[in-house]
Amino acid sequence: MATIVPDSISFSTHHIHLGLLETDTVLSSATGFAYERSGEFYLITNWHNVTGRDPATGDCLSATLATPDVVVAFFRDPSNPAKLAVEHLKLFGEAGKPAWFEHPTFGCKVDVVALPLPSDFQTKHRLRPINKMDFDPQFKAEVADDAFVVGYPFSDPTDAQLPIWKRASIATEPDVDVDQLPKLLLDTATRSGLSGAPVIMQRVGLHGVVSGQLTGDSMFGRIRNFLGVYSGRIGADELKAQLGIVWKARVIDEIITGRTVGITKHEV
Repeated sequence: MATIVPDSISFSTHHIHLGLLETDTVLSSATGFAYERSGEFYLITNWHNVTGRDPATGDCLSATLATPDVVVAFFRDPSNPAKLAVEHLKLFGEAGKPAWFEHPTFGCKVDVVALPLPSDFQTKHRLRPINKMDFDPQFKAEVADDAFVVGYPFSDPTDAQLPIWKRASIATEPDVDVDQLPKLLLDTATRSGLSGAPVIMQRVGLHGVVSGQLTGDSMFGRIRNFLGVYSGRIGADELKAQLGIVWKARVIDEIITGRTVGITKHEV
């Protein structure tokens, strides 16, 4: 039997389910991924995943009007990545205080949160932070570059619990902040389970050419960079322009640095 060697970025992702702990009820499924800062590990996903609410309106996303209080996440064994363990991460601590951090300036307008992981997870599970992957930061992302939304579009487990790489292209200039927020748009059709997935920019060819001339930084081949966090389509009509929202990668460090405890929309 041939040895399977998944892409290392696939191991940074985690299939998650959002639900109610007491009744063991699953409300939705989504994607998260690992991130590390100063020796501490976080699960990165969307604000709307952990609150069960639309960040623009505050409306409940579940037809039952229930909102989650737990993230059920799949983690890989340190010695055998095909072996999975399930962890229950409570979304609320003492006195109902949210366990996640959100953006210190924009709050839930930036649909990204960082959920701290217990310190023993570093040895208990195989954690592969997206920001520790080998990327090519010397090359900037450009409009029309290929991009991949790496996550779990379906609630059921995939083979070996490996993510789906959903192809897209960058639809807006990466240096421009759409709606004066740190986001850009992708041209792609996706499913709700991909919410919270990392987005990877990819370009194949000759890179680092300036005014038609090769430089010391020029190279030929494939380059990749971590673009940001996917959080769903613009609008609810799937027949309209299929544009997806990506929150730029920098918001994660801004969230972790700010350590602003999350709120839920109905408390605003």
